[in-house]
Amino acid sequence: MTGHREAGRPEEPFVFGTKAETLMRLVPRLRSAEIPDLYFFTVGQWHAGREALLDRIQARFGDVFLAIRSSALTEDGARTSNAGAFLSRLKVSGADRAEMAAAVDSVVASMTGHPRDQVLVQAMAEQIVLSGVLMTFDLVHGAPYYCIEYEDETGRTDLVTSGAGVHKGLSIYREADPALIRSPRVASFLGLARELEALCACVALDIEFGMRADGQLVLFQVRRIALAHSWHPVTEIRVRRQMVYVEHFIRDCSRRLDGILGERTILAAMPDWNPAEIIGTMPRPLAASLYRELITDATWHRARAAMGYRRLPDAGLMVLICGHPYVDVRKSFNSFLPAGVPDEIGERLESAPELHDKVEFEIVPTCMDFCFDLDLPVRYPGLLADGELARYRSELVRLTRQALAGSGQGALASALAEAGRLGGLSLPDPVEQGGNAWLSRAAYLLGQCREAGALSFAVVARHAFIAESLLRSACRRGILSAERIAAFRRSIRTVTGEMVAAYGQACHDASARQSFLREFGHLRPGTYEITSLRYDERDDLFDADAEQGVSAPHAVFALTPAERAGLLALLAEAGLDVVDAEGLLAYVRDAIVGREHVKFLFTRVLSNALSAVVCWGERHGLSRDDLSYVPWPRLVERLLEPTMDYMDRSLLQLADEGRANLSAAQSFRFSHILFGVDDLHIALQSRSVPNFVGSGRASGGVVELTASTSANIHIRNRIVCIESADPGFDWIFTKGPAALITRFGGANSHMAIRCAELGLPAAIGCGAQYARILAAGQVELDCSQRVLKILGGS
Repeated sequence: MTGHREAGRPEEPFVFGTKAETLMRLVPRLRSAEIPDLYFFTVGQWHAGREALLDRIQARFGDVFLAIRSSALTEDGARTSNAGAFLSRLKVSGADRAEMAAAVDSVVASMTGHPRDQVLVQAMAEQIVLSGVLMTFDLVHGAPYYCIEYEDETGRTDLVTSGAGVHKGLSIYREADPALIRSPRVASFLGLARELEALCACVALDIEFGMRADGQLVLFQVRRIALAHSWHPVTEIRVRRQMVYVEHFIRDCSRRLDGILGERTILAAMPDWNPAEIIGTMPRPLAASLYRELITDATWHRARAAMGYRRLPDAGLMVLICGHPYVDVRKSFNSFLPAGVPDEIGERLESAPELHDKVEFEIVPTCMDFCFDLDLPVRYPGLLADGELARYRSELVRLTRQALAGSGQGALASALAEAGRLGGLSLPDPVEQGGNAWLSRAAYLLGQCREAGALSFAVVARHAFIAESLLRSACRRGILSAERIAAFRRSIRTVTGEMVAAYGQACHDASARQSFLREFGHLRPGTYEITSLRYDERDDLFDADAEQGVSAPHAVFALTPAERAGLLALLAEAGLDVVDAEGLLAYVRDAIVGREHVKFLFTRVLSNALSAVVCWGERHGLSRDDLSYVPWPRLVERLLEPTMDYMDRSLLQLADEGRANLSAAQSFRFSHILFGVDDLHIALQSRSVPNFVGSGRASGGVVELTASTSANIHIRNRIVCIESADPGFDWIFTKGPAALITRFGGANSHMAIRCAELGLPAAIGCGAQYARILAAGQVELDCSQRVLKILGGS
């Protein structure tokens, strides 16, 4: 059975068949892409006369390379696709009958055994420079987006479908203005999709295609999306209606704001307080509202103002757009301006938002470091006049000198002392546990957590960023090598090192377990997520697989005379000579240790508050899952006004509303960075460059962990993958992993610090690569070469 164009034949309604039959029926109709010449036969025909079929194949195709593919009856159906279930053999020599026969046999053997299953033979497409897959709707939810993923670096036609390689991806709202498509080749992809939708009288299509060097598209396969029958029937209508309101909101976000410099803003998921890492890309309402309460409503800018940065009006840093958290980059940048910088200078300092997840280190000079005079002219050429640059520099010097000297309201020592109040915070269980006693306790704990914990942590974290900037710039100036900085980091003992050592002992000594749980039992993967169990609520925490007495290296670090002299010269040159070389390292050490200590204290209070909410919910018939969908303000208002109904009925209605809203929000596909309304319609897939930690390397199998993963899982000598890691995942360091990879996270994030301290190679914040790494199952990580690549794959 062959496929070729037949002119003058009246067109009949299109009917899908097998993979081969569908392509054959499209040959005379399709105009926007070529279909490689094809021939197919049934398994029964192959068994009855293989030699005659081989003769026909050779007569038809000659000695070119062939693609021999499955075309089973159970593939490409309306309800099931069996995509990738059966074998394909590529680049089979048409001149070698034995190779062709072996390829057909292997394809036949991979199918169901039904005699009417088919084998599809095509000439291999030549000069393919790009291959891709296009779904005309979101595969899972049926949201109205063209979802495109393509690979244009290797010329292979199978990398996207195999889950290997480095892919590019974007989602295009089906009603987006065509003028927004500025790429001619993306426009051609959409043209092919729309023609196929019309020809097939079907708009839910899965299309595999390629492109030649001359721009000619080649169609490899088209099938109905088998999951379409499970989509909610009103998803497309709901997205269209709600998109209008989202567009209005984005425009409003970019209006001029009182007390905020800048004409417009950018919204991004990963800069500054990085909600994508801390609470995830689609947090439940309680977690998102607690993050606002503790951090992004006011704490974030109050801490910076105390350290000498610009004082801002009350301005929430985080917005939620259809359940997706974003940081207002304009407000973030405002908060990084020293208080003494005039408005006219601040107005002109702009961002490079393509580096939005590395904002503190690569865009905004948040302190005076040893490379400031080299970097600013490169980042902002001609932006500031000489006098303005001198003023900006002097304000950064003033702010940084104050931080190093330990003076002012935002001094490191003062913040550490304030956070120390949390260590003595011991509030007994309510004597009267009925009514709202447990909720009242939670509110009290969260108030203390915000003022003494989160605010102090925000100050100490900013000192840690300053410390990190000074270390990095000393390395760039050649005074401290990367190896020496790594050795210095290993000399630092944080609370993580203490936890790891205590955990190893508890796993091998039952008598030590209660002591461990008293100190570390509050930790939970998902710090703000009430459904995530604490260590002391889990029955799978202790495992003899943990190393006995494992702890972080704690070697003594001492500067060489040359390093000491070099640092003194840098400090003098930068105007930071309020400390000597040893004083600088002491500041860095205190900031790093303090950051982890304060975070440990304030997350303990937060965890206890969540436990109190759980107790309150249990007394009113509400599960953890129910509570997770109710925002904190709607819970705490029960302390301020009477609930005029049964508590469970009132709150279960709110929980159901939260579930429905979050479910609906999954239909929206937004970019990680939004410059304006257009980015709601065309969402580029994030391709973040990871932050490589350490100089080690690892290769091999990966294992993904989530908040619900048992701590008994075997991870020794495996590469651990965690979407967004927080202190609740510290138990992994006790089990000998080979390396760590996270989807979200920055160079100075929690896990980056943990891995640096322990000498564990890590790629923090690998973005879009994360899903492909999980799909491939094998990866190589080389921190010294800054390489993260997938191994194997077909």
